[in-house]
Amino acid sequence: MSRSGTSARAGGAAAALLVALALAAGAPAAAEPVKHLLPEDYARRIVAAKGGRVLLVNFWATWCEPCREEMPSLVAAAKRFPSKDLAVVLVSLDSQKTGPAQVPKFLKEQKVPFVSWLAKTRDPQDFIDAVDRSWDGSLPYTLVYGRDGKIAARLSGLQSEASFTEAIRKAVGTK
Repeated sequence: MSRSGTSARAGGAAAALLVALALAAGAPAAAEPVKHLLPEDYARRIVAAKGGRVLLVNFWATWCEPCREEMPSLVAAAKRFPSKDLAVVLVSLDSQKTGPAQVPKFLKEQKVPFVSWLAKTRDPQDFIDAVDRSWDGSLPYTLVYGRDGKIAARLSGLQSEASFTEAIRKAVGTK
C-alpha cells in the first residue's frame, strides 16, 4: 500500500475520532437546562406563547412528593391529545440554588417530555399573584387554559391521569 493511502486512512480515522468526541461532548449529561421565569414574564412567555391551543401549566418541585407522584399521570394524560390541540409546560418552584441541577435530573430520570421553567423570585407570593390570585401556593397546582388563553380549570393537589384527562378534554372541547 502506498504511503499516501495509509496517511489518508489515518487522517480519516482521526477525523472520525474528532467527530465522535465532538458528538459525545455535545451529548447532554442531563436533560435540557431549565429557563428562569420571572413573575412579570409569566403571562407573556408562558400563556400567550401557546395561543390557539389548550395549555396545561403544572407548578411543581422536586422536593414535593405529590408533585413527583403525579408526574407520570400528567405525562400519560397529555399523550392522549395531539400536540396541535395541547401544549404542556412545567414551572418548578425549586430554589435557585438546587433547581438548575435537580429539575433536569428528575425530568430525565422520569422521561418527562415537557419544557420546564424555574420560577425566579425573592418572594414566592409575587409569583403566585402573577399566576393566579386564587392560588394558595400549595403544590402541586395545575392550570388549564382554554384556546382563548383564559383559565378553564384549576387542579389543586395530587391529580390522577383521569382528572388531568377530564380537565384537558373539557378545555379542548371533546367528549
